[in-house]
Amino acid sequence: MILDEYNNTFEYLTNQIKPCHATLIDPEKQTPEESSKIVQIAIESGTDLILIGGSTTDKTSVQKTVEIIQETMELQQWAATQNGVFEDQTSIIPVILFPNASSTLSTNADALLFMTLLNSNSTKYLIKEQLKATKFISENKIETISTGYLVFEPGMRVGEVGNAELIKKTDIDTVIAYSRLAKYFDFKILYLEAGSGAYKTIPEKTISTSKEEFGGLLFVGGGIKNPEEAKKAALAGADWIVTGNLLESFTDYNLLKIKLKKLIDEIKNREG
Repeated sequence: MILDEYNNTFEYLTNQIKPCHATLIDPEKQTPEESSKIVQIAIESGTDLILIGGSTTDKTSVQKTVEIIQETMELQQWAATQNGVFEDQTSIIPVILFPNASSTLSTNADALLFMTLLNSNSTKYLIKEQLKATKFISENKIETISTGYLVFEPGMRVGEVGNAELIKKTDIDTVIAYSRLAKYFDFKILYLEAGSGAYKTIPEKTISTSKEEFGGLLFVGGGIKNPEEAKKAALAGADWIVTGNLLESFTDYNLLKIKLKKLIDEIKNREG
C-alpha cells in the first residue's frame, strides 16, 4: 500500500531519494507466512519496495502472498502508533506485482509492472500475455507501470522460461540499442536482469550506459548477494537495486536481518 502523500505508486517510485532497495518475494520459493516474515525483516532493514513474482509462480500463491504481506504491513503500522517503533521510517511501502504471466495477477497489489521482455524470441512475452491481461487490469482498475525488461547472461530460469536471446554483458552496442528502444517506447522503467541466483551481476559499464541512454527509472537485479555488489550497481546509476535470492538463502532470520540491513545501508550510503 502507498502513503496518502502520493497520488499513485509510480509517483512514489519517482520521488524516493535514489538509490533505493527493492525486496523480491518469489511465492514459489516461500510460503505466504515465510514471505510475511521476510517482508517484516526487510522493512525493518530499510527496504523501500516489495516486488512479488517469479518465473513459474501460480495465481493462488501470488494472491495469498500479497494478502498476507499487506496485512503484515498494516499490523506493523498499527504497532508503530502504539509503541513508537519505526520512528525514522514508515512500515507501509508499495507492493508491486512482477508477473511471469497474465494468470498470476492479484487485485490486492498496489500496482503492476506491465512488462515486455524486449529480448524474447517468443511473442508470448512480447505482446500476447500482456493482451490477455488487459481485461483483468481494466475490470480491477490496477495501476500499470510500463516496463521494458532485458535479460542478460547467464539468464538463469527467467531466461529459459522467457525464451530470451540473452544479452552478453560486454555487448555495449546491444545495451545501447535496447536502452534507446525502451526510451522511444516511452517505458517508465527499464529493468536489467541477470537472473535469480546468477553467478555474475550486471556489470557497472552496462548499468551506466543503459542509464545514460534510457534516462528513466532503472531497476537492476540478479545475483546481487552482498553490499559490495549492491554498492557498485548504485554508483553505476541504478535507481532501484533488487535482491531476492539473498533472502532465500537464510533460514536464520536474525542473521538475515543483519546481512540485509548492511546491504541496504551500503546502497543508501551516497558516498563513493
